[in-house]
Amino acid sequence: MTPSEALKAARQEAGYTQEQLAAKVYVTRQAVSRWENGDSEPSIDMRKLLASVLGIPVVDLLGLPDEPACQCCGTPFSVPNMPYGTNADGSENRDYCAWCYKDGEFTSPGLDDLIERNVPYLMEATGYTQEEAVSFMGAVMPTLKRWKDTTNENASANAKRSVFYACPDCGNIVWSMGEAVVGCCGNALDPLPVYQNEGNLEAAISTIDGRQHVSIPHPMTKEDHLAFIAAVGDDLVRIKRLYPEQDATADFPLQGPCTIYAYGAKCGLVRL
Repeated sequence: MTPSEALKAARQEAGYTQEQLAAKVYVTRQAVSRWENGDSEPSIDMRKLLASVLGIPVVDLLGLPDEPACQCCGTPFSVPNMPYGTNADGSENRDYCAWCYKDGEFTSPGLDDLIERNVPYLMEATGYTQEEAVSFMGAVMPTLKRWKDTTNENASANAKRSVFYACPDCGNIVWSMGEAVVGCCGNALDPLPVYQNEGNLEAAISTIDGRQHVSIPHPMTKEDHLAFIAAVGDDLVRIKRLYPEQDATADFPLQGPCTIYAYGAKCGLVRL
């Protein structure tokens, strides 16, 4: 089944009209019609949002080839000169390719290393931008054998384990997936604790032209200002740096379900 056919079938199964689905993902009915007819294709991030709305695996909308592939990096074994991996005794392992699995051991310690290594090849093969390639691999990798049961153990596979740090001297902002040893200006930085928004920030979050718009009324003075607004999803984090005397606003491309945070030295890190 092609991605366009899968989209149409999932929409009908969910009981939505094209117009209703369009309203849920903030596009026009004509856009949904073009996707279902195969006249155009949604972006990778839009496919994630569609899959979330329709309650289906995002891989159903990615058009992956129905053929054996490495269960670590996802590369099809039909690629010319694609060697199989090897077990510790030298025998062939047909689950993994030789670039990922050699002599009974994986060549990449974690998902972030693997994505960093493979993104340039995916960009060359598909014409994706770097952001699209990272988003695509972030959707596909957790479905593969090596990562399927370990994504929650690997900080790189779950951006929702994001941790933020702020230097009290220079105001530098540091972000990591999972806790890390972080220092700045001679200070050892502790992870910023997250506070629930109990009315201390009156944020307005809306969707405009396929983008998530965040607006926070704030004095934004040199003495009291927000330093950043961040959108954290399953496999993607976007951060908008803010400075005194500018509006406390941010626009993020739709990336599926995400959590919005804002940070200021006085209010701390607040989940909106």
